[in-house]
Amino acid sequence: MVIKYFKTKAEAESVPNSQLSWCLVKDGKPWSAATDEGIIEDQRPTVTKWQFVQACADAGITEAQLDAAVATLTAKRQRFYKYTDVLDRDNPMSGLLRRAILPTPPTVNVWNAIFVAASQLDPLKV
Repeated sequence: MVIKYFKTKAEAESVPNSQLSWCLVKDGKPWSAATDEGIIEDQRPTVTKWQFVQACADAGITEAQLDAAVATLTAKRQRFYKYTDVLDRDNPMSGLLRRAILPTPPTVNVWNAIFVAASQLDPLKV
C-alpha cells in the first residue's frame, strides 16, 4: 500500500493519480495521498431516488411496499424520503427503511446489492 502524508492539501494534490484524504494525526501531516493499491474504492453507493426505486422494483420490491415502509418511519424521516433526491445505503433512514419492508425485509446483502444495482442505472435513460 502506498500512502504518503503531507502538511498541506496542495502538497497532497501534487501527487498524480492519487486519492486524497484528510485524517486526524499527531505529527502535523493531516493530508494523505494514496496511490496504486492504497486507493480504496467506495463500496457505499449514493444513488438518486429514481435509481433506488427502479432497483427495488427489479429486485421484486414494489412501490406500494416502499410507500408502506416509509409510512412506518418518523415524521422527520418521512420528510427526508419525500424531499430528498439522493439516498445513501449507510444513512440511518435507509437502514430503518430496509427493516420496515414487509412481508420480509431484504437481508443486508440483498440491500447492498440493490444499491449497487441502482448505482449502475443511468438516470438519463428512463
